[in-house]
Amino acid sequence: MDYLVSITKVERTIEDAVIKSIQLVGGMESIVNKGDKIYLKPNFVAPRDSSTGVTTDFEIIRVVAEEVRRCGGTPILFETPAIEFEKERVYDVLGVYDFVHKHQILFLNDFEDLLKVPVPKGKVLKSIKIPRILQNAKIINLPKLKTHVSAKMTCGMKNLIGLLPDSEKRKVHIRGVHASIADICKVLHPVLTVVDAITCLEGDGPTYGDQVDLGLIVSGKDMASVDKICSQIISLPWEAVKYIRLYNADIKRGQLRVVGEALENINVRFKIPYKSAFYHMSTRITHILDVLFSRIFYQHFNQFLYSTGYIGTNPKIIKDKCNKCGDCLEACPVGGVLNIVTCEVNYNNCIRCLNCYSACGQQALIVKGVSRPER
Repeated sequence: MDYLVSITKVERTIEDAVIKSIQLVGGMESIVNKGDKIYLKPNFVAPRDSSTGVTTDFEIIRVVAEEVRRCGGTPILFETPAIEFEKERVYDVLGVYDFVHKHQILFLNDFEDLLKVPVPKGKVLKSIKIPRILQNAKIINLPKLKTHVSAKMTCGMKNLIGLLPDSEKRKVHIRGVHASIADICKVLHPVLTVVDAITCLEGDGPTYGDQVDLGLIVSGKDMASVDKICSQIISLPWEAVKYIRLYNADIKRGQLRVVGEALENINVRFKIPYKSAFYHMSTRITHILDVLFSRIFYQHFNQFLYSTGYIGTNPKIIKDKCNKCGDCLEACPVGGVLNIVTCEVNYNNCIRCLNCYSACGQQALIVKGVSRPER
């Protein structure tokens, strides 16, 4: 197994940094053969632009797709958002369809044919259902480096959850996030992981928090090794990330070899979220209730809770600060959400992209809920 990991600074262009980063770990030609179908797995967890630190930068996807083509392969984008977001709205807000059309990249996001596969020595999952086309497929993992309220960090290993149907995603949260991630990684094995660590997220990630500009691309063929290096980049010992420890704790730091930028020269300390046992239990209960709720109402339980405006992370207008400028209305990609006359928010229509929050120069918009960014 190749435990080589590259760290590359984005100095001139993202394209230069991505190509260099991949070359440092063997080059695309070392994993892609002529005629190969290569499935690209970015992070499109929520309708939030890459500049927020939440989703994978389109430029990284484009460059990797071009590198795949250069080696004779066919790049195929494959990704679904978190179950509390409507996927079509996520794709529309991010501009996914326009992007894949412009760059002639195939895009798959449906699960028409699922295959039940056993998990070797599974800790909590004895089997999982995956799209049949991913059986023995070559996957290039394109995660975003972020902190996470349930897992402390999300990077390559956790990013694979987006390849699963909603029923399996729900199972992950019910059975336990850390052990489930470790089990999933025993079934799905990306041939390359290229991490978007350009604009990252700290605090109450993976969808909300504070941006951190690192300006880095991190690559490697062994996904767990990449995650270990990324955890050290954000000053989080990899042993503190339980799913990494459960997956292959036998790999010690001395066996990892870093090329490119020296790890000791990257001195960044991210704000790591620590949630109570009650928070984690509530999350699991919500997904348990969703099993029955989604069958009856054809909507996920947490989607319903967020639509009430009482639970979850939602924007709120502070009446005394709002000057009715309308910047929030221009930023909102969905109509009928914000009323700057009454300072009310229609949470049934709100998709929680927080574009309004980012656009407001008067600080008249705050974010309420369990996870909320701070101004």
